[in-house]
Amino acid sequence: MDNEDNKEITYWHNILGRLFEFLLTPLKINVSTDVKVVKKLPEADIILLRIESPEWTKEQRAVLPDGIKDSTAKYILIEFKATESINGDTFIQTLWYDKSYKHSQKLTKKEIQPFVICAKQPQKANREQYGYTIQEQPGVYKSTNIAYKDITLISLNELPETLNNAWVTCLASKKNKRKKAFDLLKEKGFKQIKKPFKEFLADLWRLTLPKGDDDMTLELSREDVKAIGKMWGTSLFTSEELDELMSKASLETRLRGLKPEERLMGLNPEERLIGLKPEEQLIGLKPEDRLMGLNPEQLEEMEAYIKQQKQPKNFRKV
Repeated sequence: MDNEDNKEITYWHNILGRLFEFLLTPLKINVSTDVKVVKKLPEADIILLRIESPEWTKEQRAVLPDGIKDSTAKYILIEFKATESINGDTFIQTLWYDKSYKHSQKLTKKEIQPFVICAKQPQKANREQYGYTIQEQPGVYKSTNIAYKDITLISLNELPETLNNAWVTCLASKKNKRKKAFDLLKEKGFKQIKKPFKEFLADLWRLTLPKGDDDMTLELSREDVKAIGKMWGTSLFTSEELDELMSKASLETRLRGLKPEERLMGLNPEERLIGLKPEEQLIGLKPEDRLMGLNPEQLEEMEAYIKQQKQPKNFRKV
């Protein structure tokens, strides 16, 4: 679970969970978020995939990302790290979720498999200190550490650019990786999904489009996450088409989820000051910065005005 003390918290596991709901529910895969792993404790910020059938079907595996699609467990427990790098707490927490849920549901070890999915690519040294030296396939790692050997680590930025991976690599931290995923979904994935899912992906693309590499901070509440896909409807999302959609959308819709500095991106200094009172334009500037750009005549005029203001009212010229 990403740090909830962060003022810019976004419930990324809910975003991934909603994506999985759109994608997997029609294939009879149960998707749960905020799972209660222990009855007397709060819900955990994890995603649980579950099938009712004895085993995964070919159609189900076809849309699951590498690593998960190869599992034989009926329950898939996912800890999603969107804005944080992996650390020791990541795996300890995932182990606790796995053990607790397994115990509460009376499941065998073979029936459930835990995964940690990282939006940010783990540094080699950081990954290997937890024993993740075995690369089963690109982006999918297993640990030699006996404590973590049951947890599969998936690095979104390292997964191959295939359709089954694109459904999740659209949440990768690298901007180019996200773009390639959305392009692939538009080209091939949209043929397989219905309009509400297309609208969800279009909104998701709009929200992440301004983000650079390794910047996944969004100011979205749980209610905002639920509203993704309802901001506007579209079945296409090229850059040109999104520009047209955004020009027609309300100002509130266009700015939702963006940080203050991102809202001003692309404006020159003069445009950023439009609508502000003179005293508001000067807030935060040093005295010398406030006079920057004035010519000698303007400075003399300002000096004369200040001197006049300092004179007692009875002595001012009228």
